[in-house]
Amino acid sequence: MSELAFCKSFLSALDARPPKLSSDHIADARQYPAQGAYTLPRLPHPPHPQRPNPKPTTSDDASTPSSTSISVTLKPMKPTTPTIPLSSIDPSKTSVYDLKQQYATQASLSAAKIKILYKKKPVTDSKTLLEVIGTDAGSEVEFGVMVMAGAAVGGAASPASAGTPVTSPPAVAPPTESEKGLASAGETAAGTATGAADAPLGHGKDVVATDEFWGDLKNFVLQRTKDADESERLLGVFRGAWEQNK
Repeated sequence: MSELAFCKSFLSALDARPPKLSSDHIADARQYPAQGAYTLPRLPHPPHPQRPNPKPTTSDDASTPSSTSISVTLKPMKPTTPTIPLSSIDPSKTSVYDLKQQYATQASLSAAKIKILYKKKPVTDSKTLLEVIGTDAGSEVEFGVMVMAGAAVGGAASPASAGTPVTSPPAVAPPTESEKGLASAGETAAGTATGAADAPLGHGKDVVATDEFWGDLKNFVLQRTKDADESERLLGVFRGAWEQNK
C-alpha cells in the first residue's frame, strides 16, 4: 500500500468515528459494556535474577588506603624551608588551599606568604588537586612551594603544631657601655669615629655576592612574572651582567 492510499484509508476510518468530545462532556459509566478486568501475567519464580556479588577490592580493607588516594610532596624552592610529605590525600576532596595550610602549619609560616606551584607555575587556591593534576598523574605528585618575603619563620604555631619543639634563638652579647649611653661624650665620639674608620667599604657588594640575595631576587621575579622559566632566564641575565661588572 502506498503512502497516499494509507492516508486516504486512515482518514476514512476517522470519518466514521464520533467528533471530538467537548471539555464538559459527561459519560455514564453504567452504560459501558461489561468486560473482565485485565491482569498482568505472573512472573516466573524467582521474579528477578539474583544480584551478582561484588568483587572484593583493596579498598574494602580498613588497613589499606583507598586506591584513589595519592601521596603529595611539598618541596620548597629555597633549601632554608623543609620539604613536607603528605600521604593518603584524596585529590577530589583536597584543595590547593588545604595544601597551603598544611605546609604553613608544619613549617610555622604564614599561609598568606605561601604560593603553591605545579610544574613551576602557580595554581589557584580554590581548585582541587584533581582539577590541577588530572587523572593520569599517578599516585605520587610533587608540588612546589614558594615562600615570599616577609614570612616569619618560627611564628605562632597553630594548635596542631603546639607539640613541635621550637629552637631557642642564639645568645646575644650584652650591650657595651657605649651602646647603653653610659660612656662619656668624648669616649662615645672617639668610638664612633674609630668605628667609622674601621667599617669595611663595599658592604653592598658583599650582600649581592651571597646566595640569599639571589634567592630573594628569584622569588621576587617569579612573583611578578608568574613564569618559572622566564624568571630563571632573567635571573641568569642579571647574574651574568653582575659577574662581568663586579
